[in-house]
Amino acid sequence: MAKRTITTKATKPLYAGVGVTDLAVEIVRDYVTVAQKRVSDLDFEPKAFRTQATTVVNARVEAISKDAKTIPAKLQTFVDENISTVGDAYGDLVNRGESLVTRIRKQESTKSTVASARTTSAKAKTTKTQATKATKSTAKKASTTARKKSSAPKSSAKATTTAASKTAASATQAAADAAQKVGD
Repeated sequence: MAKRTITTKATKPLYAGVGVTDLAVEIVRDYVTVAQKRVSDLDFEPKAFRTQATTVVNARVEAISKDAKTIPAKLQTFVDENISTVGDAYGDLVNRGESLVTRIRKQESTKSTVASARTTSAKAKTTKTQATKATKSTAKKASTTARKKSSAPKSSAKATTTAASKTAASATQAAADAAQKVGD
């Protein structure tokens, strides 16, 4: 039922735009009908035609001017009446989105993913530090010890890889859980 209410409120501006267009077409058609009627009543003698045409044009210009002066007020009233509807629909959508994001942030799989990502980040920093130290140490030793391999960066890199894999799995589960919440 909430979906129907939001959909109805969201479509009102669209319908309003269609209604304004329909009204404009109706007005133009009325003017064309009146103009056609007046043209059929005209005498086609050059002097008479000029006089009649001037009279008809002046009358239509005056009528259009009067109508044109009222259109901005009518349009403003229409906009004012519908602006609250649009604002309400927007507010409803904002509240719905905020509620969904809050629910996703509170779910256990999301919290687990955040914690796992922090662990992975820390392990990656450790691996980088150890690799940098091992490289500097190896570069300083130009003797036979330079041929030895340091195991610290290798084990740290493996731990980082494992943590990253766990983070990816946790993120996949969090995304699946979040997807189930969308549309609730």
